[in-house]
Parts: sequence; structure tokens; C-alpha cells
Amino acid sequence: MYDHLVGEVCEASPARVVLRAGGVGYELKVPMSTSSALRVGDTAMLHTILHVVDGNPTLLGFRSAHERALTRRLMTVTGIGPAIALAMLSTYGPVDIANAILNGDAAMLQRVKGVGAKTAERLCLELRDHVAALDLGPGAQSARPEPGLDDDAADAVGALVTLGYTEKDARSRVERASAKLADASTEDLIKAVLRG
Repeated sequence: MYDHLVGEVCEASPARVVLRAGGVGYELKVPMSTSSALRVGDTAMLHTILHVVDGNPTLLGFRSAHERALTRRLMTVTGIGPAIALAMLSTYGPVDIANAILNGDAAMLQRVKGVGAKTAERLCLELRDHVAALDLGPGAQSARPEPGLDDDAADAVGALVTLGYTEKDARSRVERASAKLADASTEDLIKAVLRG
């Protein structure tokens, strides 16, 4: 519903920002990396996520689209809601989180308040390919752990997982399709897998 807000910063505390846009003051829950970069009286643009649970809306705000994209992915994992996702981004930068997930560093993720052992392992297992496919800005390209998949193949795996394939099955099917099709695009790989 809301992609971003541009307005005057009225309040900025570690976890909360009020942004006045169009005469309306919007309260946004933010990671500390965002709030620490804002000064009261400045004009700022924040990328947003509107999260609604049981009819209660919460507006989340981020300095960059990279942080927002990662947060959306994090919140697809059972046990990760807005509070824990924001705590993760308050503790580590997006590239650090991505590297921890890609490298299976569950111990690092457990240092975030609210992330237990099972949740950390679930993050690593469920998001590895999805995080590898995200563009998290400068420095993120070094985060891809398995050189066997290029960008198109990783994107194809992510798309197939969204279509209901398991990660393992999607990966093996994409690898087989890649071996048969030289320089195949993401679309070509997905079509090849779907055709069987």
C-alpha cells in the first residue's frame, strides 16, 4: 500500500520515527541504523512496509530499499515478525545478515534478542537461496556461497521455491537444466524445469 514516505522528521528515537508527510504524522518502527541516520527537522525518505496483524497496522521504515527487501524475506520465516526483523537489522547490517544466512552461521544469528537456535537454523535453511538472489547493494555479491549457481540459476531456484518446489528439488532441477542449456536466462531455466 505504501512504498515510501517523504517528509520532515518530527521525532527520532532508537526504535521509532515520526515523519510528517502531507500534513500527517506517520509513526514508523525502524531499525537503529535508520533512526541514527535521521535528525529532527531534516527531510527524509523512508521505504516502508505496512504490516497488519489481527487488524492492527504497523508501519515499518527503512533508509534503503535493500533493508526493506531483506526484512520482507526475513518475515516469511515462521517465528520472525517485525520486532525480531528490526532487531536483526539493529544488530547487523543487511550484508552481514545475508552472509550469516548464506554461510549457515546460526550462532551469529542467535546473538540477536529473540532468535533461538531453531529459528536461526530455519533462517539459514529457508532463506539461503532467496538471500543469495537479493541485491543488497555494494559488497553483497561476495555473499554468494555456492559458485555452482550463477545469478540466473539462483533466481530460477527462488522462483521455483515460490511455486511450491522444495529448495533441494528446485536446485537439482535447475542444475540439470543449466547443464543442457548454455547461457540460459532465468525464464528459460524455469520453463525447462516446468516442462520436465
